Amino acid sequence: MSQPERAPQRTALAYELASDPHWVASGSTQQGGPLALPERRATRSTAGTPYNLTVYDLALELDNDLAEFTQKHGIDVELPTGRTAVADYAARLAERDGAARADYEELHLLHDLRAALTVGTGDSILGKLACPACKCWSLVGTRTPSGAWAAACRVVRCAPEPGTPRVHSLRAVVRYHFKPHRDANAA
Repeated sequence: MSQPERAPQRTALAYELASDPHWVASGSTQQGGPLALPERRATRSTAGTPYNLTVYDLALELDNDLAEFTQKHGIDVELPTGRTAVADYAARLAERDGAARADYEELHLLHDLRAALTVGTGDSILGKLACPACKCWSLVGTRTPSGAWAAACRVVRCAPEPGTPRVHSLRAVVRYHFKPHRDANAA
């Protein structure tokens, strides 16, 4: 059978299916009689939250910190508006000045740690950073009583009291991590 002979058969089959009420697209016609279904309504009264608000809070916190960074290290021109423009401007400022670069790297690592700990992958990153007190690589993420992220050292000898791990703020861990680089740049 050649291609031109198939076309009339396909068209005839399509018309036959379209006339059959069983194959009519859902919602295209109203059926009456015993097959009629009541009109369906949504069961929820409110919509669900479309994204994780904790991650959104982290993004807002980063926006605020980048804005402070650009005000601190920026020149006296009008600061850009918008999340992407501010982040791009901050990166350009960090390329120009050594002190700004160090602050930018600290800010970047701090927010990367917060985001990783929030998502659940922070212990692998914290394990690569040294404890500011005992200088070993034994940090794990923990929460402070206020709910902020912190880093606790697992070494027993580092604990201030037996059974109480030494806890450092993430900012202190990041500053300690970049301290050798700052000292080398200052010399």
